[in-house]
Amino acid sequence: MEKKIEKSIFLIIALFFFAGSKLLAQADGDIEISTPEGLRKMADNPSGSYILVDDIDMTGEEWIPFSFQGTLDGDGHAILNFLVKETGEATRDTYDGNMKVYDTSFAAMFDVLEEGTVKNLTILNMQVNTETDSPCFVGSIAGYMENAKIINCTIKGTLTLRAHEKMFGVGGIAGYGYGQITECNTDVTLICIDRDKATRDEQFMGGVCGAGYPDITDCTIKLDGYDSEHGYAHNGGLVGMYILYPRGTVYAGAVTGNQVEGKITFYEDNTNRRAYCAPYIGEIMNWTFAYGKNKESFLRDEVYAYDVDLLPRGIQYPRENFPEQYVCAHMDAKQEVMEAVCDAFGYTFHTCPECGYSWKDAYTLKQHDYKWTVVKEPLLGEEGLQKGVCGRCGETQEEPIEELKVEQMEEVVRKAIDLFEQMSAQYAGKGAN
Repeated sequence: MEKKIEKSIFLIIALFFFAGSKLLAQADGDIEISTPEGLRKMADNPSGSYILVDDIDMTGEEWIPFSFQGTLDGDGHAILNFLVKETGEATRDTYDGNMKVYDTSFAAMFDVLEEGTVKNLTILNMQVNTETDSPCFVGSIAGYMENAKIINCTIKGTLTLRAHEKMFGVGGIAGYGYGQITECNTDVTLICIDRDKATRDEQFMGGVCGAGYPDITDCTIKLDGYDSEHGYAHNGGLVGMYILYPRGTVYAGAVTGNQVEGKITFYEDNTNRRAYCAPYIGEIMNWTFAYGKNKESFLRDEVYAYDVDLLPRGIQYPRENFPEQYVCAHMDAKQEVMEAVCDAFGYTFHTCPECGYSWKDAYTLKQHDYKWTVVKEPLLGEEGLQKGVCGRCGETQEEPIEELKVEQMEEVVRKAIDLFEQMSAQYAGKGAN
């Protein structure tokens, strides 16, 4: 009896140890993600550590932003065709240059990235397309970052905000906030449209961050920005406005070693004009950061056609017939589908024959051309094995073949019996002759 009790206690302890080890492994960063469902499940445990183990195609999915405090390691993998239309549930205070406070919502992969880390991640065809009547900031990875880290990430796509109320903006990586953004690369189109001509609101656009005081180091930023503003515009190749907040904040940051290429086309429909637009930072409210070793090839493209929404187009100059150049709808754009191969994603390349503007979308996952051979036949209760060799690159892949079920064996036996009976009948017929 005592031995049975001891054995039971041992089993209970072992089960607790196994469960605890599993939880500890997850806490140490062993939560693997390979599907859209896995990405969504991060919302159930936003403080966890996650790692991508494969590229993920989000085609057909609409992402709902949520707040994240954990670690997401892309491990060199990519998320394709990421679509965000709505803001998340979280709100935070944002500040304009006069330290006026706004209760603000956010749209991005994460509405708020708070003391979390996103690293080694690529997002191709990032599409944020948000319209709101409340203060709002849009980013790709974070709408609002709070003492967070974004490291070695690559973003390609288009971020669009149609705004209406007082305080809003768009950032290529983060909409608003502070933290560390290091060794990141972007190739983004940023669009911010003010739909309210009566209110003198505050607008912010940055190739990295709309507004705030992030450390930005060793990033390569390519942007094509369009800002239609009936209030006050703050545009920068890196940050729209660098501002410490709340009042009294002390921070020594860094904006160093960055490369900016591209342009921001904008107007400021306002008699009390400021029209901030600069290669690195639009308006600097606090010179508290180290600054240097930045390079740029940047065009400050201010226009004065206030009755149109500025949108991507190819033709820039000459300025004759100016308004028409900004309303090209690319309706008859030519499409060329580039097929995925072993080491490159596929995509669709569009070119507008009217204005020359071009863009990529509809990315597809990398594809090997495997030729499969059976190495081991499956048996009843035992898996088989097949081996594939890619005809393009020579990579090999092994996959199990599902074990045979009883029903399958019964079918095999039945066919064998039928074949035996047929052969017997044929033999009997020959013998009769």
